[in-house]
Amino acid sequence: MNKLAKVTITSFLVMAISCEDSEADKDPLPEFGSISGAVNFVGTFPDTGEALITLDTQWPVAGPPAGFSYITSSDVENGVYDYSFSNLSFRTYEAITVTYWPEGYVTAGTNYILIGSRIETINVTQDNADLTINIDATFN
Repeated sequence: MNKLAKVTITSFLVMAISCEDSEADKDPLPEFGSISGAVNFVGTFPDTGEALITLDTQWPVAGPPAGFSYITSSDVENGVYDYSFSNLSFRTYEAITVTYWPEGYVTAGTNYILIGSRIETINVTQDNADLTINIDATFN
């Protein structure tokens, strides 16, 4: 075979192979997960103190939460607070809790009331990256 024919055939084969579907054409797997949902409050949101929602990696809680947010009465619309924990590592979480601190939040404090929770294993994985979990919370 002459040199030009070999180059032409080789070029054609390289083009044909490079045009195949590849893994890069598929949707990429997420790098982080999220947990979001609604906290449905029952009762009157207090004028004093602080409410807090936390995402915990252990139950009972031991150490800082994986995520948290303060909840104020202005954040609640028609008794509902929408929350979101984003950029979460893929792992197991053990609890989402809503607590009320009548005298205000204090690190490592014990002056709180658990008013709502979801205490069970929550698996955030690449195949199950965005979870929706709603919680009921009751002020007495």
